[in-house]
Amino acid sequence: MLESNKVVRISSEPGTAFESSSREAARLRTVLEVGRKVTQILDLDRLLAESVRLIQQTFDFELVSIFLRDQHDPEFFFNSHRSVRPGSLIAQSCGRSHISKGMVGWVFRHEQHRLANDVSRDPYYYFSTEETRAELDLPLKMNGQVIGVLDIESTAVNAFDPEDVPFLEILADQIAIAIENARLTARAREAAIAEERNRLARDLHDDTIQALIGVTRQLDLLRCDLSDEFIDTNAEGSGEEVPLPPAIERRLTRLQDSLDRTIQGLRLLSREMQPQLLKDLGLTAALDALTSDLSRTCGLKVEVELSETVNALRADQQLEVYRIAQEAVANIVKHANANKVIINVDVQEDKIMLNIRDDGKGFVVPDDLTSLARRGGMGVLSMRQRACSVGGFLNIKSTLGQGTVLSLEMPVAATREAITV
Repeated sequence: MLESNKVVRISSEPGTAFESSSREAARLRTVLEVGRKVTQILDLDRLLAESVRLIQQTFDFELVSIFLRDQHDPEFFFNSHRSVRPGSLIAQSCGRSHISKGMVGWVFRHEQHRLANDVSRDPYYYFSTEETRAELDLPLKMNGQVIGVLDIESTAVNAFDPEDVPFLEILADQIAIAIENARLTARAREAAIAEERNRLARDLHDDTIQALIGVTRQLDLLRCDLSDEFIDTNAEGSGEEVPLPPAIERRLTRLQDSLDRTIQGLRLLSREMQPQLLKDLGLTAALDALTSDLSRTCGLKVEVELSETVNALRADQQLEVYRIAQEAVANIVKHANANKVIINVDVQEDKIMLNIRDDGKGFVVPDDLTSLARRGGMGVLSMRQRACSVGGFLNIKSTLGQGTVLSLEMPVAATREAITV
């Protein structure tokens, strides 16, 4: 079994060949079992979280991280997920780094593993935490490209056995395949969802809404017919206008109001599923329309603060910001009991920052956001998965009685295949 806190060496003395081969077979079985578990996961966020957890716990490493290459800017990588042994002193930052930095950057550039059993003697070690004494980095390669790095660290010098590296490389290859499969699944799911949204939006606009408008016209005609009938029967043909009985008038008015509200709600739903304004006029107009609808229908006061350059973002970037803002505001309406929301979008040279703050009741943010799904909080998971799919970070801070702040940071992409709205 692979270990992180001591070196396991296989003896070359006579009589130990069987023990050596048995030990290697056991290590290979362990690696393949871990690989089997991670390759069954098709959700990227859960795959990455489960991979580092399984590796850390199975092999008792102190720190296991997965760094992913920024899909939008290949010159950068970021710490996607990490798992730390309970009680370990190792701490690690989660920001973006350039591939020229550190052992991880070296692996991205040279496409091969790097082992430093004493990081103080490795010229490529980039100081991240003073507790790290040994580090092993392995490339996650797919189609000849390094898409990420599996990083393993220890507080002990000489913590890693070089003979373990080939087994961990097998595991790294399996993780790389799993990541690619998860990304392909996510893209297919996103395309299917977008297509279904567009179809439903068209059906709502062309069929359902038009049919309801026809019903309102029939209701107007019914009101006229009833008025004519009351003129004939109650006014003895005098032609004088006679009001409808109050009970009938109230019922007709309630029915008309109900139809108007239904049509208004369906139009809002149609715009949410297919934000045509986003296509035609950009993010500023789309967010203004979204917040105006919320103010009118929910009484929620919404302030929007945007950089002057938001409409210069590519269509797919604007869509990501819009969808996350849309989901966040929907969550606020549903759960927060808020009176005011502030949406801020700031476009900087290398990143896009979205901050959404409400003055609602707040909640306790769990360490594991997937637990929110079991309580009906699918919106948070949806936003986190969307952020992860574009190389972004989603952070949620909330205090009971003091509201919630949602922050998204995503890179300004150099290239990306546009997503169909």
